[in-house]
Amino acid sequence: MRWLHLYVRSRQIPLALAVAAGMIALAWALARTFSEAPVINTRLTSVTVMVAVAALTSTLGGADDALDHTAAINWPVRRSWHLLLTTVAIVGLLLLTTATDARFAPLTLVLRNTAGLLGLTALGASLFGPGRAWIAPLTWTLIAISPAVNPSPELRTQIVGWLVQPVGTTAATVCAAVLAVTGLAGYALRGCPRNPAAETAPDQ
Repeated sequence: MRWLHLYVRSRQIPLALAVAAGMIALAWALARTFSEAPVINTRLTSVTVMVAVAALTSTLGGADDALDHTAAINWPVRRSWHLLLTTVAIVGLLLLTTATDARFAPLTLVLRNTAGLLGLTALGASLFGPGRAWIAPLTWTLIAISPAVNPSPELRTQIVGWLVQPVGTTAATVCAAVLAVTGLAGYALRGCPRNPAAETAPDQ
């Protein structure tokens, strides 16, 4: 389908996927080199997910603001599919490592962190544009992986550090789900904000 080809090319999706895959491969190589554990630790997994999400942030907005908001195209559906397929792509790239001796696992942790961070990024894109959408996930990830935040029975810590909480931690799962759903809804319905129209230069 020609429209799909144009959509993929206009948003430079192949390049963004290549960058995300390269960052995941680098994180995997570092873990394999410096650790003998078969499962890559939660902190490195969270950082890797965040970097992959950041690499794909640019694809959330197009070059033509008018086209991205035209009523002639069902943008909410397209944006929803864009986010869902981006989630699948990131999770799929991470799970390729399950065939190796250093892997990102378990699936529930990878899926939770990917959905939550991508939702936060999508929410940022809908409010501030894709150029600044990476700031919130980067900030939250840096807080969550800090030495002061660890798996904890305390609710506040579970929410602040949801990225590093064990699988099955209810508060962490709910936090990720809220971010994912809110980001999906905000981005699908609103899209990215329009850039201010360039002012016409005065006649000489």
